[in-house]
Amino acid sequence: MIRASLTTLLSLGCTSESGLTGLRLEPNARVPTAVVATWESNGHEGETFVEYGLTEGALDRRTPAGTEAEATALALTAGRTWFVRAVTVDELGERWESGTASVDVAAPPTALPGFTINDRDDAAIDASALIFVTLIEDNGSWIVGLNRDGEAAWWYESEGQISIPSIHPAANGQGLMFTHHSEQEGKPKAGLLRMSFDGVEQALTVGDGHHDVAQLPDGRIAWIRNENPTGVVLEGGATADLSVDTLVENDEGAPEEDAEVRFSFLDDYPHTPWDTCSHFSEEGQGGGADYTHANSVMYDPDRDALLVMTKNLDALTAVDRSTGSVLWQAGGRYGDLLDVDGDVVGNGPQAWQVDGPNHTWWSHSHMSHFWGDGFLVFDNGYHHAVMSSRVVEYAIDPEAHTLQKVWEFPSETGVFNPLLGDARRLPNGNTLVSWTISGMLTEITPVGEVVWRAEVDLGSATGRLVYVPDIYHVE
Repeated sequence: MIRASLTTLLSLGCTSESGLTGLRLEPNARVPTAVVATWESNGHEGETFVEYGLTEGALDRRTPAGTEAEATALALTAGRTWFVRAVTVDELGERWESGTASVDVAAPPTALPGFTINDRDDAAIDASALIFVTLIEDNGSWIVGLNRDGEAAWWYESEGQISIPSIHPAANGQGLMFTHHSEQEGKPKAGLLRMSFDGVEQALTVGDGHHDVAQLPDGRIAWIRNENPTGVVLEGGATADLSVDTLVENDEGAPEEDAEVRFSFLDDYPHTPWDTCSHFSEEGQGGGADYTHANSVMYDPDRDALLVMTKNLDALTAVDRSTGSVLWQAGGRYGDLLDVDGDVVGNGPQAWQVDGPNHTWWSHSHMSHFWGDGFLVFDNGYHHAVMSSRVVEYAIDPEAHTLQKVWEFPSETGVFNPLLGDARRLPNGNTLVSWTISGMLTEITPVGEVVWRAEVDLGSATGRLVYVPDIYHVE
């Protein structure tokens, strides 16, 4: 609901009557926390924007500059009254304002799980940032954008039993891209949505993909696709039907049949399949023994490589996009990187059974954040001597073929997270972690101090993360 204009402001000698008039505020029908402001320019041209805030006397936020008599304020906290005014700055630097109007932003849906903030140190965090996280429930999934008070500033609800396993900043910096999963005739079926923060939705397709996708700089999309070959000969001569993964690329909007296979863990991985661990006997995507169980895919622009984390191989594998060959592998049975003491990181039949001086391997992990010389792993910890989860940072030099553990943060209570989990390195050097089963998000300093903690209502689990310092340009 929009209330009438509350005040007429005087700015640089120009009242709203001689400046900008007719300010109108309209919440977006799809995303009510996005509010569209329109006004009459009365012939004043120049840089236009709106200023807004939670009190009439402190309009401390603003939209990016434009040239039209219209702007959209994004991520206004739900259930609050916001105050807004329009501004034009002409080519001489003279500022023209409208009066101030207010808008009541609707409260979030009652079904949206809430968060409680139990730790917060504003001196150690970016208090203005938003955190977007997937929420997993028995009857579906949500994406929610939280402010540092745990209040919802954006949300999206999946339909029915559809799950949302991954989210990423959209390549255009204006919203999110996320996968959603369902099953059709017993086979996984993935959809891909790009949604701007003002509610504009673009449906893409990744066919029978699963778990994760990566946006590529040439406008293509890479994803994980499952295949189910039968009668595959394993190491030792036995045969098995397998659930095995491939990396696939396609142009945005292209038909599914145009997708190109970049790498197959059956045809291109230079090793005979083997019984990886106790999880091999479980049924994988689409049926068959769960051989690879890839769950994360990323892009390395420095080397034009796709990186894929395979949970059941315990390996992070880099694949050259142009040749489809393996550039390197960190962890796993056939890991070929060396740790600081010259030991191979991951070898032997089962990587977690290898004893090493730096404990530089992981067990059935997930990840989202790789940068040129380092990455974070959410180590779920299935096969560690004591099953508990942790976050680990590694420094990597692919050219020198070395890998070094440089930081870790164990679960504070020793909790074991059997699924998902996520970690992102923040611009201030802190690390944001989603402890899925615990339903908890924590921001942790390099010295291991928790400086922000949010806990979701009982019955929900937290999934993957996107950290957003600037809602108008997401990287």
